Formats: sequence, C-alpha cells, structure tokens
Amino acid sequence: MLFLLFLVSGFLVFFVGGYFGAIPRGIRTVIKVGIPILFLALTVMLYRSERFKGYWQLALAFCAASFGFLTAWLLSDWVLSFLNVTPDTMTGLAVTKFVDAVLIALPIILIIKTVDGDIGALYLKRGKLKWSLLIGGSSFVFFAVLFCLQAQSLGIGFNRIVAWIPWILIFVLSNAFMEELHFRGLFLGRLEPFLGRGLANLAVAIVFTGVHAPVAYTPNIAPFLIILFFLALAWGYLIQKTDNLWGSLLFHAGADLLIIVGILQSLGGPK
Repeated sequence: MLFLLFLVSGFLVFFVGGYFGAIPRGIRTVIKVGIPILFLALTVMLYRSERFKGYWQLALAFCAASFGFLTAWLLSDWVLSFLNVTPDTMTGLAVTKFVDAVLIALPIILIIKTVDGDIGALYLKRGKLKWSLLIGGSSFVFFAVLFCLQAQSLGIGFNRIVAWIPWILIFVLSNAFMEELHFRGLFLGRLEPFLGRGLANLAVAIVFTGVHAPVAYTPNIAPFLIILFFLALAWGYLIQKTDNLWGSLLFHAGADLLIIVGILQSLGGPK
C-alpha cells in the first residue's frame, strides 16, 4: 500500500506539480501553491498522530520537493530577467539550468537542515567517498568519450566542443545535482525503513522515469525511458552502497552528456 501511495504522491508532486507543462499557467500556479500546503498539513497531521507518526518525514519530503518547484516557478523568470539571460544560446541554457537547480535545491536543503539538523539525511555527506568518486568519475569519463564520438558523428568539431566545455559542465552538473537531490536524496533514506532498499530504489526509479515521459529532446521515447529506468536503478543503488550523493551525481551528469549533444547541435556555434 505504501509503495502505491508513494507512486501516486510522486506523480502528483513531480509530474502534475512539477514538469508537466501543458496545464494553463494560472492553474499551474494554483497547483504549485496548493501541493506544498497540502503536504505541509499532512506532515503536521502525521506528526501529531500516535498511529501514523512514523510516516511524517515522508510527507515532509514531498512538501520540500514541491516547495522547491514553487520557489523556481515564482523566482526563475525574475532572476533570469535580472541577469538578462535567455535559453537560446549555450551560455543562456547553462545559466538557466543553474538558476533552476539552485532555486529548487536550496529550499530543500534549508527545510531538511531546519527539521533534521543535518543535511546528511539528503546523502550530502562523505560516506564511502573514495568508491563513490571512483565509480562516478569512471562513469563520467566513459560517457564523455561517447559524447565526443557522438558529437563528431553529428559534425560538431573538437574546437567547438572545447569552446562549449565550461557551459556543458555547468549544465550537466547542475541538472544532475538537482535531480539526484530532488528524487533519491530526499526519498531513498526515508523509504528504506518501510520498503527495504530494493523496493525503495524501485519506487523512486519508477517516479523518476515516469516524469521524464513528456520530454521533447529525444525522438525515440520508449527506448529512452527503458534505458533511463535502469540508469535510475543504478544511481539509487550507488547511493545506497556509498552512502552519499556524489558518485550518482557524476554518473548522472555523464549520462546527461549524451542528451545535451543534440541540444548543442540545434544551437549552432558557441555563444
């Protein structure tokens, strides 16, 4: 039952209240304000309940996740306008992703830090750092090689790749940090006591994969989602084994290189 409730709540927060853009803007604003209020009320109710008190931190995690979306929704356009940035160049795309990542991640970190007193609950800690960096770093290098080969096959020369490197790194590292924190950092540790490691990882992977279904940056959505699902399981397993977020962050950022190469081709030369 908890497994199914998590999936329903996850799609409510991340799909309806997060990445699904087909809802009219006014309604989306109401949804984005209403969902964190809903989960805040649920957190308080569960905390006060003798029978269900053990579940209040899960509700808090959903509250923090949805509040991150709300913060980005309210402030992102204003910040980008202040910076005079538009996402139609590689520089603008990278800065846009960085701003969104900060606006989503910072409220989450502040909420969990305030309540738990330790951001280690988000896997933002040392853990088995050596193995984490070794596996994550090796994965990143592997995907970087594939990225270069893919770029060359699309006619993107080495000089253009070099010119793009700082902005590419900002983009993929920002996105990977935001998503690993938002999904696995928030929920893996809170689900494990109830579902165990395997089912907790599976539940998060299903939600993570599902909310990527509407993406427009790949023409072959079914193979993309299948590969993404198994990558999500691998990232979760790596976090569970190393007890930190850093290896999965690098692994995830490397995989994102294979997505961004098509975006780079559409943007033309570096600007």
